[in-house]
Amino acid sequence: MSDKYDLVVIGAGNGGLMTACRASRMGLRTLVIERHNLPGGAASSFVRGRFEFEAALHEVPDFGKGAERGELGRIFDELGIEVEMIPLKDAFRYIIEKDGERSMDVTFPHGMDAFFAVMEKECPDDIEAVKNFFAAAEDMGKGLEYFGSTRGNPDPEVLKRDHQNFMRLLSISAGELFRALGMSQKCIDIMSAYWPYQGADIDTIDASRYLMMVSSYFANGAFVPKMRSHEMSSAIVKRARELGCEFWFDTEVTKIITKKGAVAGVETADGRRVKATAVASNAFPEVVYSKLLDNKKLVPKFELKKANARSYGFRGFSVYLGLDASPEELGIEDYTIFLSTTNDTKVLYDSSATRHCDDFALDVCCLNIANPDCSPEGTTHLVLTISYTEDAWADVTPENYSKVKREVADRLIDRCEKMMKIDIRSHIEEIEIASPVTFARYMYTPQGSIYGYYSDRWDGMSARTLSNGLEPTVPGLFFVGGHGSRLSGFLPTYMSGNQAGLQILGYVMGGGK
Repeated sequence: MSDKYDLVVIGAGNGGLMTACRASRMGLRTLVIERHNLPGGAASSFVRGRFEFEAALHEVPDFGKGAERGELGRIFDELGIEVEMIPLKDAFRYIIEKDGERSMDVTFPHGMDAFFAVMEKECPDDIEAVKNFFAAAEDMGKGLEYFGSTRGNPDPEVLKRDHQNFMRLLSISAGELFRALGMSQKCIDIMSAYWPYQGADIDTIDASRYLMMVSSYFANGAFVPKMRSHEMSSAIVKRARELGCEFWFDTEVTKIITKKGAVAGVETADGRRVKATAVASNAFPEVVYSKLLDNKKLVPKFELKKANARSYGFRGFSVYLGLDASPEELGIEDYTIFLSTTNDTKVLYDSSATRHCDDFALDVCCLNIANPDCSPEGTTHLVLTISYTEDAWADVTPENYSKVKREVADRLIDRCEKMMKIDIRSHIEEIEIASPVTFARYMYTPQGSIYGYYSDRWDGMSARTLSNGLEPTVPGLFFVGGHGSRLSGFLPTYMSGNQAGLQILGYVMGGGK
């Protein structure tokens, strides 16, 4: 093997990029190897005609300015990553309608005061419960901060004395928390609106994870990068390079090399062999264990059992639409619109197992509302997204693939038109359809999973956070990305990538121990 690095990162996805930037910031000699010609993975964009479409990001919280600067913003500041972010005025519009009967249509702004003002109108008897919800989020944040300060070895007495609510929250679901707080059903329906961002129904999602996400959105607002999420990827690459990180694009890692029971380097498809003390992989663990690792006997049995016990998270399906009319002409006023047929998140989750479902959760995103300059004047950038909970495309053949994905896209457009009472079809100038097959091919994720692993009760953020570092795999091998400890999403992936960089620093400085 030739060159020697402290760290080789496999894949330039969000997690890998943040790991590389943090490691480089701490002085580690780092190399990122990416099989595509661009960084970012899901954080990317593509051009069709005169439209540049955002590939995946709808919004990311935790930026802001001054006192409202969130943790992610502070990490970007510390690392020196510069991105121009645009704040979103509203959080979301939520419509529940089935068979023409609308049971909910409400728009919520960002900012705690504005949010409480709307809740005062919509659910006046629930204000105290909602305030207690956000108070619980503060307890959660303080507990996580203490847990992190102890490097995963907290003092039980300190936990019992100072972080009782933190410990309670780790053991319950979001739904259980809502009910324990005494929220009415309407209040629960509203507070559950973000459930698709978590990839599980509210009685499965960790209360801890849901608390942190929702409070982050409402307290610090949500943002989009001016030049699409590719701007964020490019900014991280730029800063990492300034810090000494090297990047090899159009290069695929085909083997992780081990020596004396630990990671020793990687080999690429063109035959290059690189020495490394540590390897961080954006690829899923089972991909690494079955295809990349040169000595599969090194994988602990527990790791294999865990990989086999897990199921994949949401598989994405998006319809990207470039329309030849402005949002004003179409009657679109909101950036994010959640369209559902029922308030029962379990019904919605279960129905997402098939392509032929009557109940659905559809996410509609109009980028022009946040960034009027995102498409040519007099046009609209619109994205419709649903997700599947199972491998609902397993029976699709190469021969009928185009037909099937067009049928699904047609149904989504039809549902959007009916529920939002707008005309889309007659204004379509450009259309691109991304199925789970598309995401699997581009992101190299099993079954096109865009959410890593399913956030099950035994395997949610609480369990992964508490066990992070206590379930060792092959020495020197680390995992980053949507399947990491913080789970999926732009914010969690950036955060877990940053944390992995710190863990890798400890491993490397400790001589590979």
